[in-house]
Amino acid sequence: MAASTSSKRNNQTGALAMIQPSSIDGMSRNRKRQEKRKQRLQEMQSLLYTRHFSNYRLPVHVPSSTEKQLLHLKRSDSVTEPPMSTKKPISVMPSSSSPWSQLRLVACPCNGCRCSLEPSALLGHYLSDHLLGMGVPFFELQMGKLISVTCHVSNLETDVNTLLGVFGYRRTGLNPLKCHRNSHLPPEYRHFSQHSALMIFACRTSHSMLWERKRVKHEVLAIWATTPLQGVAITLRLLVKPAKSTRYYSKQIKARPLVPWPSSQPCREFIKTDSNVILISFKDLNELMDLDVWQQMITIELKVVNELKI
Repeated sequence: MAASTSSKRNNQTGALAMIQPSSIDGMSRNRKRQEKRKQRLQEMQSLLYTRHFSNYRLPVHVPSSTEKQLLHLKRSDSVTEPPMSTKKPISVMPSSSSPWSQLRLVACPCNGCRCSLEPSALLGHYLSDHLLGMGVPFFELQMGKLISVTCHVSNLETDVNTLLGVFGYRRTGLNPLKCHRNSHLPPEYRHFSQHSALMIFACRTSHSMLWERKRVKHEVLAIWATTPLQGVAITLRLLVKPAKSTRYYSKQIKARPLVPWPSSQPCREFIKTDSNVILISFKDLNELMDLDVWQQMITIELKVVNELKI
């Protein structure tokens, strides 16, 4: 029995000895395959990133006009290296989609001011330069809220745009992360950085009425609103009411955009084609108002009723 058990053990150890080399050979083959794969990947990477080739899928750096000018200056200043070319660098104009080409300056609408500024700087310009001199206060205007201003008709000069009111209007549903903020605001008005200026003007001028056959010019009172907002149409309702009278003039108008600098258009010219202006004859006003000069006052009520993207 002992001999048989010893023979069995010898057979098992021999079988194990036969199995172990085969398993080791299999593991070594797998390692060799993995090494070969790594080697192939390294070769492919070396082909892609170290050797010269042409591939249209990779981005190509195109030098800008400033880089071309710098290279040209370096080549012209260097003494050791000969100049590569005697041709002058080509000046490349920016595309129309560039934000620099879309930069547009507007003229300040205040009478006697010749400043040109960005549309977002109009509110800061008025609060810093015109608020104390003109004496027209600044208020916040909200959608649907009624605000009124007064005006003495006797103080209006002929063909002079008189500022009646300045309001800060913030668009409804505006994303504060994407809106264009006002610049150069005084410290006490920093909380109006997302508001835009809305100005009400009045002018005493001569105009021929369309409903009359004879083109006879009459003295009229023109009232309109203007704003530097771009791409947004603000609709207002203006109501003009003379003092001590039950009669009133009401009209729904849109705020006129500011005129690009340096062009300017007087009131007597743009009221010929622009319907967003209230025109009242002075003949009608004199019949409604008191004979006393100091009582010749009108009240203008305004309310923002709608805003629409253009």
